[in-house]
Amino acid sequence: MAERTFLNPAQSKEVEEQLFSTLRQQVGRSVPMPLPRSDFWEKVGQLLDTVEIEIHEVYRAVGPSLKLQTMQKRQANIRRTASELARKRIVAMMQHSASIALRTEGGSQGQDLASLDWSRHDPAEREFYSNATEQLNKFKQTVNWNGMQMGLASEELSKGITLAAGTTQLDSFVPESGGLTGQGPPPIALEENSKPLPELEMDEEEILAKADEFPELAGTQPVSESPIIAETIDEGNHAAAMELAPSKQKEQLDFDAWAAAEAVDDSPPPVVEDEALEATENELLRIRVIQSMDEPIITADGEISLGAGDVLFLDQMTANYLVDSGVAEIAAL
Repeated sequence: MAERTFLNPAQSKEVEEQLFSTLRQQVGRSVPMPLPRSDFWEKVGQLLDTVEIEIHEVYRAVGPSLKLQTMQKRQANIRRTASELARKRIVAMMQHSASIALRTEGGSQGQDLASLDWSRHDPAEREFYSNATEQLNKFKQTVNWNGMQMGLASEELSKGITLAAGTTQLDSFVPESGGLTGQGPPPIALEENSKPLPELEMDEEEILAKADEFPELAGTQPVSESPIIAETIDEGNHAAAMELAPSKQKEQLDFDAWAAAEAVDDSPPPVVEDEALEATENELLRIRVIQSMDEPIITADGEISLGAGDVLFLDQMTANYLVDSGVAEIAAL
């Protein structure tokens, strides 16, 4: 429960005078009169709390007395005045809202009643006015008020202003209750047969692209590449490479085999097919360049530049590549 706030004697007298003065102004008026302060009803509540506390203090200190009776009459008079003022102001607000909403000029905006200046009224009264206006708009929709005032043309008009579901009115962006005009947003008709959005079809190629390319590598150790390295050594390296590799077994020297090998070394070595093939590949071909190249090419002897009309001696692989690509031609002697 919120903590009660009490007024001092000067404040109590001021609020009490404002209460009676406002009631005298409101009597006989069909529109709510401006209040002397924006927190008027809050101060009236604090005034009644202050008077009640004073009555309890006098009763405990003096007991039943003439002063106590006078204070009780004052309290009853304030309560009756506040009740009468609230009733008249609520009736005036309902009459003001109904006069604007239920107009009989064929639906045109009436100019006889001006909008209320809510800076001179209590916020609670503004909230009540907005709720009353909203209920009046619902009543107009229920009884087809526009149809009664405008005839069959209103039905065609209402069909033409059917808006899509989810349409937001400008009054929704105004923090104050009542919106832009203080009367709340106008009623609008929204579509109810909205179809759900079609589901997006996922392309099979996109599904495969999002899948793991190498699922066997997930959470596993890297694949060993030792067999591939061994094959590379066997194919690309010289036969003596395996002999130079460290061995786990202790080397044993065979002196008889060493002596036989020394005797064989004196004889001319046999021609091996690999050596013959290598000698054939190392033979140079004479070519003539028929098309210049902007960048040099890499050969076994290094980089060379090719210009049209140059005669060069190149290895067979490079010469054949240039001839096949149309850059040079064979120029045999």
